[in-house]
Amino acid sequence: MLNYEYEDMKHLLYWPESVRLKATRKEGHGTMHYTMPGIKEEFVRSPIDHRFQDTFNKFFPRFDLDLNQRGLVWFIKKGLFEAALNGTSDILTWLGQGKDRAGRTSEITQIGMEVWTLRFQLLLNLRMHAQLLAELAAFEELDAPDLFYQYKTSDKTGSLVPFAMRIIHAEALRFSPFPWNSVLRIETLLSQVEQIVNIFRMQGAPLNHIEDWEKRLDSVKYLYVRVLHDLGEYKISMTMLGKVRSETKDPQEKNILTRALIRMAMQAGDEKAMNFYVEKASNQTAGSNELLLHKAMKSIFLGSNGHAQEYISRISPKECQGAQYINTKGIIQLYTGKAVEAVDTVSQIKPITPGPTTANLKTIAELCYSTAAKDELLI
Repeated sequence: MLNYEYEDMKHLLYWPESVRLKATRKEGHGTMHYTMPGIKEEFVRSPIDHRFQDTFNKFFPRFDLDLNQRGLVWFIKKGLFEAALNGTSDILTWLGQGKDRAGRTSEITQIGMEVWTLRFQLLLNLRMHAQLLAELAAFEELDAPDLFYQYKTSDKTGSLVPFAMRIIHAEALRFSPFPWNSVLRIETLLSQVEQIVNIFRMQGAPLNHIEDWEKRLDSVKYLYVRVLHDLGEYKISMTMLGKVRSETKDPQEKNILTRALIRMAMQAGDEKAMNFYVEKASNQTAGSNELLLHKAMKSIFLGSNGHAQEYISRISPKECQGAQYINTKGIIQLYTGKAVEAVDTVSQIKPITPGPTTANLKTIAELCYSTAAKDELLI
């Protein structure tokens, strides 16, 4: 949602004033431009399948926010992220923040910040990390005075920075030459969100407002776990995610976190931890198809592919069509020498978007497909 009413989102836009904003207010400024973003590097449009070019032209003939937003939603739902990225390029160009505009003054608005956030999400998903870091640099530490509503008006307070941008900003340095700096940013963000939750509690804010910020706090914790895990800090990430799991009250979320802990333990070869969380998962999902999936995953880890095949075969595809079931079935087929069947199984995940699923599909396809057939599969 690129456009929304301020009053509807006011509690989610809250953010403590930065040192830079406080210093600037004392000086009586309100017209300086501190944040000057633009599309970086030589702009080359991402290729779009010719079948969708006319559709793109219908959604992005000019700056029309309602029409453009419908176009972004349409392409994202279809998994055509390159086309959506081109759409953000057009919108930002119309807003005066297109190619070669970095470092030049332009108006910072709520709509523009939402478009930049969506663009960064697309760049992250497409693994265009160099461009992500280059374009994100203009926003510095997200604390510039002109990133606050109250810098230019007395009618509104809070931050123009969407929370999703703060998440990406914290993670982005993981793809830089100094990946551990990402951990420092995440720790800072974690502290800031904890502070806001405490402020809302002390002020007696409505319960749903507090819960909204608690969900944001959880999302930062999950980010922290993921980044630590990717940096090789297995024990710390397991401990932290285990703590989050024990604190959550939502049974469904607890189940999801349990599965994540099982996968992390399997990846690290930690049989003790895997058995511990498989038992927890069994208690949570007794008598369900999910229990059979957990047993199948455990059997794969132990090298007992026959038992894994038995467990997965007891689940009717009509009863379980989720990505977890499909991935588990594909892994079992691969480990039992049925690589072609594994490719067909994983291909059932629709849409197949860039990321882990694509990487897994490419790896399996290399075992049984020619280069041309593999490329055709991944188009």
